[in-house]
Amino acid sequence: MTSTSATDGIADTDFQARSRLLSAMSECVARLGYRATTVADVVRVARMSRRSFYEHFTDKSACFVAVLRGANDEMIDAVADAVDASSPWTDQVRQAVTAYVELSEARPELTLSWIRELPALGEPAQELKTEAMDAWISLFVVITSTPSVAADGIEPVSRITAIMIWGGIRELTADSVENGTPLSAIIEPTTQACIALIAGNTAR
Repeated sequence: MTSTSATDGIADTDFQARSRLLSAMSECVARLGYRATTVADVVRVARMSRRSFYEHFTDKSACFVAVLRGANDEMIDAVADAVDASSPWTDQVRQAVTAYVELSEARPELTLSWIRELPALGEPAQELKTEAMDAWISLFVVITSTPSVAADGIEPVSRITAIMIWGGIRELTADSVENGTPLSAIIEPTTQACIALIAGNTAR
């Protein structure tokens, strides 16, 4: 019978190996772009074998989807942490937008790959898109459910409004990265657009 400590050790080793592969994929995408990245590139950067890669992922796209899922979770957590619920709600919107932009600017190639490459990756990608959309909608509802928002007679955003906000931010981000425009330039117009959409959700 395998001891608990031995089992934990195997689990730790598997986790570390997977983490190294994900980190390598992220590095390769940042340097080469997703399409040009190969499994050979990933295992070379990770200093692991192709056999090890296929023990954790069925193919390159599966590894990429896993990278994007982790990056999206990290971004949502960071944006949520950046919002001070005691601030005026318009400031909270600016805090959220600024945190998103700063994180996106730190890894522009990965951000652009999420927006442009992911849709072509089939069912696993669609599942991730749905998960991500639901997670962002939930975050928008939380941000617009604070006492300072309610004090102005504004209701939490609807799903439709949240999708409009998220879609607009993604396209602005992609356009800026593709054109080499500093992402910081979209903070103010994005903040103002979000404020206008949220303010239009006045309780009746």
